[in-house]
Amino acid sequence: MTFAPSVPPTAPLLLAVDGNSLLHRAHHAHAYSGHRDPDGRPVWGLRGLVTSIAGAAARLTPDAVVVGFDCSVASRRRDEYPEYKAGRREKEPELVDQLASAPGLLREAGFAVVQHEGWEADDVLCSSAALARRSGWRCAVVTSDRDSFALIDDSTAVLRLITGGIDASPLLTPARLPALCGVAAGQYRDFAALRGDTSDNLPGARGIGAKTAAKLLAAFAGVAEVYAAIDAGRAGEVEAVVGRAATRRLAEPAARANVERNLRLMAMRHDLPLPDLMSMRVPMDVPRLHAGLATRDIRLGPSLWALTGAAPPGSESWASIAEQDDVPPARLVEPVVVPAQKALEPEPELTLF
Repeated sequence: MTFAPSVPPTAPLLLAVDGNSLLHRAHHAHAYSGHRDPDGRPVWGLRGLVTSIAGAAARLTPDAVVVGFDCSVASRRRDEYPEYKAGRREKEPELVDQLASAPGLLREAGFAVVQHEGWEADDVLCSSAALARRSGWRCAVVTSDRDSFALIDDSTAVLRLITGGIDASPLLTPARLPALCGVAAGQYRDFAALRGDTSDNLPGARGIGAKTAAKLLAAFAGVAEVYAAIDAGRAGEVEAVVGRAATRRLAEPAARANVERNLRLMAMRHDLPLPDLMSMRVPMDVPRLHAGLATRDIRLGPSLWALTGAAPPGSESWASIAEQDDVPPARLVEPVVVPAQKALEPEPELTLF
């Protein structure tokens, strides 16, 4: 993957939000509140979703915001592979209700919402990052899923929500991704295809886990180069990296078929139709925002300042958060996988990109 030319740090920023991911997370985090609207319908996940969007906007101060959602009635990926995402636990009725009403509620409140038949929020995020790149903008993707790591490049970062909320979540850039999973930006899809993705029910190459996949991609540019070496009778080059047994497993037809299928299914659409950037701009219309949310008894005030163009509320800490370069958390909460034979260069001072 060729990185886009560097985008100036002063370029406008598009915040691309994974609506499904954030709503799932908010539903499970806030179900204890029991917050319902006057009709008795659950709204704790919806309220948490809007709060997360507002928190991300407060941290990154974007110039535009778009929210993507999965299509709820069809899946192109499941059409190709019927076992895609099979085996997941059935969603609670309260979550199903909020997922169904979230796109309409956000549109009513004035958010730019994108949902395309057959495609997922990931495809909307990828298309949003591509639109930003073409337009000379930067893009920050907000999600709790790892799939979007494949979008990281010189113009796109990922704010990956973890326990502790927006402020504790790492903003992942090409400089930071290797320390998290041991592969360079642009290699993540190959890494995931080799390892497989249990959450999506996509088995990878049998016996090839995250550590082995990272070792391979430290030595080879990608999966295609690994298999090219095996096919050309240069399996010894692969054996030198991961050993004879792992090389033999990689060469098995079933393993190769799994990896090739994963690469296809994990590829995201970059060309879905989107609203123009000007229609996604912030500040949003304040009366419309509050009136739209109030239809479900969601009443938020100063926390929406970064979406409405208001001054940061209260202490000077809000202003410093909005103006400072991104500061990484004290530690990452996921295990760091670093190939043994390749030491990482000292990490440069980090900014938003």
